[in-house]
Amino acid sequence: MKLRSLECLLEIVLCDFSLSQAAKRLFASQPAVTRQIQLLEQELGFEVLLRLGNKIGGLTKEGLAVYERACNIIHEARQLSSLSSEIGQSTKGKLVIATTHVHARYTLLPCIKQFRVSYPDVAISVISGDPRSIAHAVMIGQADFGLSVEALEGYPDLITFPCYHTRRLIITPKSHPLMQVPSLSLKSLAQYPLIVYDKRFSSGWRVLKAFENANIIPNIVLTAIDAEVLKAYVAAGLGIAVIQALAFNPQHDLEIDARDPGDLFECPMSGITLRKGSFLRGFTLQFLKLLAPKLDLQSSEVGQFVQTRLA
Repeated sequence: MKLRSLECLLEIVLCDFSLSQAAKRLFASQPAVTRQIQLLEQELGFEVLLRLGNKIGGLTKEGLAVYERACNIIHEARQLSSLSSEIGQSTKGKLVIATTHVHARYTLLPCIKQFRVSYPDVAISVISGDPRSIAHAVMIGQADFGLSVEALEGYPDLITFPCYHTRRLIITPKSHPLMQVPSLSLKSLAQYPLIVYDKRFSSGWRVLKAFENANIIPNIVLTAIDAEVLKAYVAAGLGIAVIQALAFNPQHDLEIDARDPGDLFECPMSGITLRKGSFLRGFTLQFLKLLAPKLDLQSSEVGQFVQTRLA
């Protein structure tokens, strides 16, 4: 049984059973990915994918069992590669981070700049996506760690260590009436068109949940997954938005205004997600120290979940 066949299966699941998307992520042709799955099914003696005509509808019952074991196999194979690299070249290699767009753009940038000074021979790859794809990448060892607002519940093999609270801001076009309102309320916000994050992301569903809990229906005119997109449409006068505070820079975002919403919206905790039992290379530890200085990654609390030395 080839690891490549298992990698193809995992990517197909991650891509919501789109063979074309899986092939792109694997840098392979769609027929090549299909062939790998056929070889896997021939060797196993049963189908792992549920086929509905020309489409794939999901995993078969047997396929689910194979998928769960494939996650472990691919993760362990990549862990062996990390162990080998740490012994041979401790200051060279690749660091892969799975995170959301906003963390990729704002949180990681200063850390990466500082890290590159000490580790110029380490290539950094940032995979951006929603919480589900972040969890999947960490689960199978495709990413060394994840950074997300979500606790990634429902993944017993993952552990998330809280780092810091994510503050939010209300942004509006310049000279907007909301900037003059003495005390903001959800009711006052609902008077204007609202631009929101996709509800797959914490910054989307948490904002919508706040309105729902108050029995207020906002006028949503646009949904997006990137803070830069939200800011651009607000600047163009299409509406107001709620974004993470770290995505607003008053020196550069000259076409919009921002103000603190107070306690209108929850300020969730961002955290670092690791797979339990993972081996963290030395340069990965150093990067995490830059990202979360207050988190002691070599403490007994962390050590019970991950391995940080070759002892």
